[in-house]
Amino acid sequence: MPLQHLRLIHTSDTHLGDHLGHPSSNIALQKVVCETILLRADFLLLAGDVFDNERISDETVNFFLNEISKLETPVILLPGNHDLMHDTSIYKREVFRDPPNNLFIFKEENGEIIEFDDQGIKFWGKAMSEHSPSFQPLSPLPHPERNTWFIGMAHGHFEAIETNSGRSSLISPAEINKSPFNYIALGHWDLYTDVSQEQNLAVYSGCPMTVGDKSGPGFVSLVDLDPEKGTLYDKWSMKS
Repeated sequence: MPLQHLRLIHTSDTHLGDHLGHPSSNIALQKVVCETILLRADFLLLAGDVFDNERISDETVNFFLNEISKLETPVILLPGNHDLMHDTSIYKREVFRDPPNNLFIFKEENGEIIEFDDQGIKFWGKAMSEHSPSFQPLSPLPHPERNTWFIGMAHGHFEAIETNSGRSSLISPAEINKSPFNYIALGHWDLYTDVSQEQNLAVYSGCPMTVGDKSGPGFVSLVDLDPEKGTLYDKWSMKS
């Protein structure tokens, strides 16, 4: 089957429920949902830290689910270090028993694939259960997939030079270099940052709002998967 042209919006680190550090998080999510509709995106990717902590209210969770339900677009969610996938995970609350049918959540610590055969695309990610040095967001890498777009999602800290720093959830240049993905959607950093290694594309979308006392619009990563040109991506301002 020939590859289809697909458009992705990639964002992360909304930190819903953190009214002090991320006071515009609710507005930011609403803006992301609106941009997903206006830009006619085929998929919305949430690369971790959608929620700030496990103590947030069910009201905040219901706000998120209500916003997601406004979309017909599939939403692919990767848990991060603030919204871990473990025994007391937010994603195991009663409120998540009947989520919108367009919401797909990575749940396996060892990695899994979420696929959409009718659209010719697959997503791979590892659900973080513990933010520690032992967790490797991009290792081991999956085998390449043929005749389909293959998108990786990872939440962790990119370390440009291997210094044995001992930091948690590390991502290395070598892992990106060896990746089988057409694009890696990264989360964990607040600022949009391109950490691609030559032809192997990897981008931190950053928060969809600026962080701090004067919180305002930020950026998302707008990704076009073109059968002729390959993967095209851009830093898309949420001011538009």
